[in-house]
Amino acid sequence: MEIKKSIFITIGIYSLWFCFPIQSQKLDPVKHVVVIGFDGLSPDGLANTKTPEFDKIISEGTSTMHARAVLPSSSSTNWATMITGAGSEQHGITSNSWEKNNFVLPAVVQSDDFLFPTIFNLVNTKIKNAEIGAIYHWDGFGRLFEKSAVDYDINPKSEDETAQVASAYIISKQPTFTFIHFDHVDHAGHEFGHGTPEYYIAVEKADALLAEVMQAITSSPMANETLVIVSSDHGGIGKGHGGETLQEVEIPFIIWGKSVKKGYTIKYPVYQYDNAATVAFALGLQLPMAGIGKPIKNAFVGFNQSDDYPIIKRLLEPVIVPKATMIKKAGGLFKDNAEVLIENPNNQGSIKYTLDGSMPSRSSNSYIKPFQVLKNTVVKSAVFENDKIVSTVTEAFFRVYPTHLKPPVSYEVFYLSNLTSIPFLDQLSPDAKGTCFEITSDEVKEAIKDNTVVKFTTEMVIEKEDTYVFFTRSDDGSILKINNEIIVNNDGDHGVVEKSGKIRLKPGIYPLEVTWFNDGGSGWLDVYYKTASMPKQIIPTTLFKG
Repeated sequence: MEIKKSIFITIGIYSLWFCFPIQSQKLDPVKHVVVIGFDGLSPDGLANTKTPEFDKIISEGTSTMHARAVLPSSSSTNWATMITGAGSEQHGITSNSWEKNNFVLPAVVQSDDFLFPTIFNLVNTKIKNAEIGAIYHWDGFGRLFEKSAVDYDINPKSEDETAQVASAYIISKQPTFTFIHFDHVDHAGHEFGHGTPEYYIAVEKADALLAEVMQAITSSPMANETLVIVSSDHGGIGKGHGGETLQEVEIPFIIWGKSVKKGYTIKYPVYQYDNAATVAFALGLQLPMAGIGKPIKNAFVGFNQSDDYPIIKRLLEPVIVPKATMIKKAGGLFKDNAEVLIENPNNQGSIKYTLDGSMPSRSSNSYIKPFQVLKNTVVKSAVFENDKIVSTVTEAFFRVYPTHLKPPVSYEVFYLSNLTSIPFLDQLSPDAKGTCFEITSDEVKEAIKDNTVVKFTTEMVIEKEDTYVFFTRSDDGSILKINNEIIVNNDGDHGVVEKSGKIRLKPGIYPLEVTWFNDGGSGWLDVYYKTASMPKQIIPTTLFKG
């Protein structure tokens, strides 16, 4: 009897399962996808410019200004990630120096020519008679995909020509998949700096180019069967990128077209590798198992996935005055004392701060009015609401020295050519010499040209035995030596990159040498140290023997 009951119950449940099948959501595949990438375009660029075309497709589509690039936040790595649906750990393109005959990390799987399979290859192999085009302003993009998978492969010489060629191609061929790359915004970032008037002008030019391409799409027969994705490889800070700041890592991600929700803001995280996965999903394809990207299904009508982890609410971070400018950190070098002013750029929340380098918490001091510091101080602040932190943390380094102190650092400047790393300087005569208070490019900025090397030398006075960690943050390369031993090797031709090294020091006086080079633009260098009991901070001039 027990057995019969069990069988009956089982059959009943089985029947109910068949009566009420689980409905799986499906998307009616589109016939055409156009990905438009603007190199170096940041959310800040869109927020601070007049961009009617971007505004239009955002209002008519789905978007987020909090998508994230992968690290390093450099072009080759992120364009590769965008078209493969994989991170640098999978596709192996870990820097801008990657070439098919010069790489360290091989791809985990390959299509051809040492390449991780891209969305170009997927469309080519899975969609019969697919027309595929790649129009790219930066010639370096051309080495990242399988040439055999593309029908139209062209590298125009300017952003204007890129828009013209892409528009003509779309109208004449109505391609299945088109990838369009614009490079001029990144040029402005490197030449003038992110957040500068010139950078914003370049963003507004991007808007006009986007309008030109969108006009070609909407006026063609493929208009109603097209999905458009607009995004970027990275943002930037100062005149560079490659680092780990939100300014460099956050990118816009906009989807427009068939079956896309209108005026919808994506509430969940979007990553660079989700771009290729979304293209595949829209075309009714699936990325190879080796890919890690996921399609942004919530962008489409009928899809409403959710969980407990939406993108966190984040207000603007406090501004500590003197505020950060370009790559330069907030704070500065002052005689005898310094005034700390903290501003809340939001119309809500309150500021809490610390003076010991620790992270602000609900029990930290509340900022009421400006105050003075009389010694080297690391200030950190954040905006709080209901005792919860709701912004990123701002930090500032205030260095205070006595009026009578003389500049304790000597420097030598060398003007060379074709620099890609720090050269051997012992047989060279410097083109300029001088003294300064700190080891930073800011102290010698008037002397910096393209292909310049600066060697800083001084002596450190160590009063307490400890393990000291030293950092150089530089664009381009830098090397820090103590007692002629390399402690930090941050050499190479790169954007702003920070590296560290440690050494055990006993009380005494130690020679310190930092050599830095800049191959183009203004470059940057600053130097930090810390111990287990002392917060990370810019090395103060008071540490040096005067």
